[in-house]
Amino acid sequence: MTAMLPERITTAIALRIRGILERGTDLAPGVMRFIDSTFSDPSPDELAAILAGESNSERDSLLELLFSPDESVHLDLEELLLLPAPDGIDPNEVTELLCRPPLWAGFRMPHSRGWLRVEMTPALARRFVHQLRIDRQIPGPIAAAIDARPAGRQRLRLRVLIRGARLDALPPQVDFLCSLIERLGLEDDAGWECFAFALDFLAGIGREADIYAALAERKKLLVKALNHSRRQREHLASANIEILASRGVRLASVDEAACRRHMAFIDRLCLAAFGRIAHFELTALEEDLEFSDPQDVTDFMRRLT
Repeated sequence: MTAMLPERITTAIALRIRGILERGTDLAPGVMRFIDSTFSDPSPDELAAILAGESNSERDSLLELLFSPDESVHLDLEELLLLPAPDGIDPNEVTELLCRPPLWAGFRMPHSRGWLRVEMTPALARRFVHQLRIDRQIPGPIAAAIDARPAGRQRLRLRVLIRGARLDALPPQVDFLCSLIERLGLEDDAGWECFAFALDFLAGIGREADIYAALAERKKLLVKALNHSRRQREHLASANIEILASRGVRLASVDEAACRRHMAFIDRLCLAAFGRIAHFELTALEEDLEFSDPQDVTDFMRRLT
């Protein structure tokens, strides 16, 4: 493949983004839930009127949702990011090209409810381009592991996930991710969810953490959460919430399905990367979780998620 000058790649990226937005994109279900619940099932004209003024407190949140690139945009651009760019890619130049001439993006509402056209301001363009992470480099060993997979959309999706992750790219993290790319199994949605969980997990454990030990500790915490939830059910079977509160018992809502799903992810990650699984029986960790004030409950749920 002939090397392409950086400014030509920058221009190609800007033109590709302009083409995507001008042709129009389908509004994601989450965006539509926000629109319908916040603005009472509005028509495109009603939405346009809301966005044209600045008095609605939800206007800025809606604009940010509209101009947040979804996976299809990332995948479309990733093909261009595979082209060689010796001196890198300039996001500021891409932003400028998106605003000159003014760009009007189209958004399709579901169920034939119509189209919405919105101008991309410089501020929205900067935010949109920043979220694309087009100037971020994928570590060489990880790129090589991805390239060893069969060609196709799976390769691009892996690159998109890695490009958007908050990685320090230290050797243990790189080795861990290379092992997952090779052995995790990405033939189903659960595999992709597991890989995304791994990226989020790495971002939250610190640069120098032992990855296997951190995964085992998270699994242990999840087991404790399930034990705590089981004991809460036992308490509630014998007394109501008011009586438990008078006894100083603090209740915490535990999403048991999410806990079990994350435990399954951890087992799958440990087996793929380390060849072993940390075992904790649900009834083996008998010490209960104690909460001295409501902030303890908040901190506990934050650690789980």
